[in-house]
Amino acid sequence: KDPQHALATIDAAVGLCTANKGDYILVMPGHNESITSATSLVVDVAGVTIMGLGSNQTRPMLDFDNTAGSIEMDAANCRLTNIVLRASVTAVVVAINVDANDITIDNCETTWEDTGDDFLITLDCTAFDRITITDNKFFGELAVAGANTVLVIDDSHNLVLQRNLLVGNANVMVSNAATLSQTCVITDNIIYNADTTDNSCMELSVASTGVLARNIVTSLGGAQAYSANIDPGSMLCAENYSVNAIDESAIIFPSTTPT
Repeated sequence: KDPQHALATIDAAVGLCTANKGDYILVMPGHNESITSATSLVVDVAGVTIMGLGSNQTRPMLDFDNTAGSIEMDAANCRLTNIVLRASVTAVVVAINVDANDITIDNCETTWEDTGDDFLITLDCTAFDRITITDNKFFGELAVAGANTVLVIDDSHNLVLQRNLLVGNANVMVSNAATLSQTCVITDNIIYNADTTDNSCMELSVASTGVLARNIVTSLGGAQAYSANIDPGSMLCAENYSVNAIDESAIIFPSTTPT
């Protein structure tokens, strides 16, 4: 309650929370701490909100100083909001592991410290449901290829992915290619993939269901088909735009006309 007597780490604050009592952890503007392992920040108390204060680059920043560093969202009904995540080494394996149902991640931003610093996976949400990912800016360094996937959402049902900006140089920007996810809502996202050899941007499992609407999906892999940008699986599609080269207008994809 008193900024003059703040705790040193977010993880220490999590340890003082009580499950499902609506606890808030307020992270002060300018706060910076190092994430060096999978135990640096473990959100293992249910119903906790971690809220960064400040705006733009005055927001709290978490530096990933080891490839094994990660944020572990291990308890249900938790929220991470308004935090900057910075890759400070090359090939951080994963920034955020979602390991519980009913997690919200919103208004966060990723960045990098030096040339070559990156996250191989920014957010891994596998086998947990009702995840909400909204209004984030996931930036990766365009000049250096290396990221595998920005968002992994395999086997994650009733997921909401809305109004996010994904910019990077990755094999796949959004992947649900391994195991289907049912009744998901993926709308109003903007994706820019600078990879010129593999322009896969959004790969959804052939059986994944839900709504895929008003997404703008762009890449620099002009030699490949528009279908490499968007693989809709079994989603109901409405007005998704795809473009794979500069100085060209996007097309609606899939482009099948209703009968």
